Order: sequence, then C-alpha cells, then structure tokens
Amino acid sequence: MKTLSKEKQEVIASQMVLKSRDIDMIMMNTLDGTMPKEYVLDGLMFYQASDGGFQGGLYIDNYNTNTSVYQIYEAFRLLYMAGFSSNDIKNEMFFNIVNRACNYLYNRADFNNNKWYANTKTNDDFAHAKIFSFTKENEELLGYHPTAAIFGYTLLFNNPTKAYYKKALKFSEILIDDILNDRVSFNKYEMKSFNIFYKIIKDLGLFSDKINKLEEKLILKAEEIVTDDFLNEECVRPLNVSLYLESEKLNKLKNDELDFIIDNIKSHGLWDHIGTWGYNDYPEEDSAMIKWVGAESVNNYYLLKINGRLD
Repeated sequence: MKTLSKEKQEVIASQMVLKSRDIDMIMMNTLDGTMPKEYVLDGLMFYQASDGGFQGGLYIDNYNTNTSVYQIYEAFRLLYMAGFSSNDIKNEMFFNIVNRACNYLYNRADFNNNKWYANTKTNDDFAHAKIFSFTKENEELLGYHPTAAIFGYTLLFNNPTKAYYKKALKFSEILIDDILNDRVSFNKYEMKSFNIFYKIIKDLGLFSDKINKLEEKLILKAEEIVTDDFLNEECVRPLNVSLYLESEKLNKLKNDELDFIIDNIKSHGLWDHIGTWGYNDYPEEDSAMIKWVGAESVNNYYLLKINGRLD
C-alpha cells in the first residue's frame, strides 16, 4: 500500500502558503493539525452573503457574486471535512453560519420535487463552468445533487429540535423512497451526494429500517458506473461516488485511485486539477485552474488522510 511520505507532506504545507487561497490554506492547516478547525469558520465568513447563502467563487468554477445552493453545499462540505457537527452548536460563529444558510435554503430558496436546483439564473451573468449554466439540461443532469448531501449536512449540523432538522428528516424519507424505487438517475453527480447522505444518516443511526436496502442499492449502482481512467476528466471516480461504500470491486478501485493520487503530485509539490469548464467562453478559466491547485490539494490530502495513506 502506497503512502504519502512525511517529506512530501512538508512540501505540501510549504507550497500551500504560496499557491492557495486563504480558505484552502486554512483547510489544509486544519487537516494536518497545525490549526484548530474554528479558523475554517473565519475563512467561510468571507464568502457568506447578507441573505445567509454563500457566493463569490467559494466553489471555484462559479464566479457568481450572488447566492446559489451549490455554494452553500460547498460551505457545508468544508465544514464536514473539518469535523464540525451539532456538537459544536454552542460555538456562536458555527451556529450563525449554519442557521443563516439553513434559513436561506428552507425558507427562501426555490424547492420543487423534493430538491433544490443547484444553479441560479444569475450564474449566466458571471464566468462559470458549463455545468453551472442555468439550463433545464443541467437541472436534469444534476438531479438530487447537491440536495441529498445538503439533507445529510442539515441533519448533522442541527439539533433534532430545530425546524430545519425536522424538514430535512421529512425530505430525506422521500429521497430514500425515490432511490429505492429507481426514481433517480444514479449518475456521477447524484451518486456523489447519495454517498455522503448515506454516510451521515448511517452514522447518526437514522432510518435503521431502510439503511441496509439503501446501502445495497448504492453499492449496486456505484459498481455499474465507476471507471478507472483517472486522468480523464469524465472519469466516474470511485472516491467520489463510493467513498463510504464497501464491496470487493469498489474497494479495489478506491485503492487504485488512492495510489494514483500519491503518484500524481506535480513537480511544484501539489496537485493540479483534472478538468475543464467544458467550453472556451470565459478567460477566467485560466485563473480558476490556478486556484484549483490549492483546493484540489486539500481534497486529495483529505482522501489520503481518512483512508490511512499518510505516513
């Protein structure tokens, strides 16, 4: 089993200072233990809008300065990676970030057919990757992504007495029914959200009467779509769609991808992003690729850490 050496970890730490955004440097320092997780809250405050949502390129491939559901998902994803949960609700800054974001989601954002649409119309007024264009095609393609993940994060970050928790619990029951009855597409976008949703509700001990059937269904669908052409931006990455799912096939592919990550650190000491915006409409894509170096390195370091691949 390949591991990331301490020497390479030291290089990563020094290069992050030079090549990453503040939020990515904070995330890396939190993950490697040199900074308490509470600093992540300060980093996220820079991106939180007056309406409680998130904006301004927190997720790099969308430069919209207005709130979108996908940017809230990205904020919640980073909070999860940093280790936040309802146990931290007494932290005033954490409470305010989550409470304001949930207020936007559950009281202001458009919610139809048990899902939020990830994109917002004003995306088209700013530089963005093709997947963030406000189109019916993208709405259908994204489906339950990132709605399913947001349900999970809502349940994790809020106490059961909160109205947001109760709403998420109700909507999650509908989601599970949709999954078990094949009323979803199970593509790489939806499976990414289903994966973390499954992990969170299992850890919280929720839906115990359905969790085994849900796991079986997600394993089956993940095995059908995963690929191992890791250099291809269209690759359906096992660590994206089945990180918390276990089967012989999936475990082998996940280990292969972890080896690939370790082998593909670039000469500058970090990882480059594998992917493009899908068209050549915006020159800002070049600057986005520079920003992705830090963000991609955080994502890869996290995957190596939680899978025991750090020396």
